[in-house]
Amino acid sequence: MEFGMNKCKTLHINRGKWQNEEQASTLNNEHLDNMQPNEYYKYLGILQNRKVDHTALKTQLKEQYRKRLSKILKTELNSKNTVRAINTYAIPLLTYSFGIIKWSKTDLENLNILTRTQLTRFRQLHPNSCKERLTIERKEGGRGLTDIHEIHNKQINSLRKYFKEKNTSLHQAVTIADANYTPLNLNAENIPVSNILTLEEKKNKWSQKQLHGKHCHIMNNPDIDKELSYSWLQKGQLQPETEGFIIAIQDQVIATRNYRKYIIKDRAQQTDTCRRCHLQSETIEHITNGCKLLTGTEYTLRNDFVGRIIHQEIAKTYKFIQEEQPYYKYTPQSVFENDTIKLYWDRTIHTDRTVTCNRPDITLTLKKEKVTYIIEISVPNDNNITKKYEEKISKYIPLTQEVERIWQQKEVKILPFIISSTGLTHRKFKENLDILNLKGHIHTLAQRAVIIKTTNITRSFLKQ
Repeated sequence: MEFGMNKCKTLHINRGKWQNEEQASTLNNEHLDNMQPNEYYKYLGILQNRKVDHTALKTQLKEQYRKRLSKILKTELNSKNTVRAINTYAIPLLTYSFGIIKWSKTDLENLNILTRTQLTRFRQLHPNSCKERLTIERKEGGRGLTDIHEIHNKQINSLRKYFKEKNTSLHQAVTIADANYTPLNLNAENIPVSNILTLEEKKNKWSQKQLHGKHCHIMNNPDIDKELSYSWLQKGQLQPETEGFIIAIQDQVIATRNYRKYIIKDRAQQTDTCRRCHLQSETIEHITNGCKLLTGTEYTLRNDFVGRIIHQEIAKTYKFIQEEQPYYKYTPQSVFENDTIKLYWDRTIHTDRTVTCNRPDITLTLKKEKVTYIIEISVPNDNNITKKYEEKISKYIPLTQEVERIWQQKEVKILPFIISSTGLTHRKFKENLDILNLKGHIHTLAQRAVIIKTTNITRSFLKQ
């Protein structure tokens, strides 16, 4: 085994000051050059000379962090894996230096800003989206990114606790000697650590925002199933760009005419009237569900996507079809029927008495049990979920009475399936799936289809 002399140099320090030795040192008759003041050696991953150059190291780490972020964001990972890669590949590059390099509160905030800037650059975060939401857990409606400021303070506190609790002479000597030489400042009894927001504090700050907070207030509706509504975030199967865009829609920061005129006060925007129908104010709610010119086309197709997913699963469950197709390719057959099951798709039910609403999306009849299910699909705006569910029930009560009488059924049930345009789900959705003996993944498929279609509608609308 040979000693790598070509990697070695000497450094002479006298009373903390660098000394320039004219004669080079030798070791085993090998020539060793002297280190210069602008040269550094790496010890445990940290560049050092007479002392640690905190400014130079922070600049270097920040640049390496930026490069790793860019490398991750250029990949084709889905949204959840992209965040996971940032948390496990990019951010640990910084956390290794916490406790060694002196990062100020401003430095840490600049790192968080760099993260958001890079995400925006790669179209994975809207620049006006709620920044607190980025570091909130996915099950709570956030994107699950590690808060650099938070992890810095936790690591400082953890290292201080470790040294303070150790009783060995070495640890005690280090504790006495560290009088603000390191970020730990072990000699001090307590050091002021800037406050970090807890999860609840972040959520409160988010909810208190006039624009971003509207989504939080809607989520407080007892008729909304929070777990199902955020299941698309927890599964993270969307592309990062789509995830960032639907969150921007929920945060209501999309550049509609109403937003540009009244929120950001764009003087060039003279009117907030819808660019398509010219009838109402062009808000994000109007684009996703209120424009009359899209009612018979885009909105109907989005409803049908959910209906196709449910219809295909019912048809597969009762052996009417053998192979499953993607929902956007599946064309439901108007009638499926055998000795035990009758399944209608978008078919008028004729009755003796005049019934206004007699064409449900799906009708399923179990002949032996003499039970009929009237299945209705709706994709309203977020704030209309409760209203739409009650509307579907009241709308089809006359039809249920007629079907029960004419078809001689023991029971006729109305099963509304309500998912909002941004994926918020009515609490009865899962219960209604269980009534039909359908699997839970149906909600995942339906929610994903709705979100993708909503983003497509919004993008197409804004391009005109």
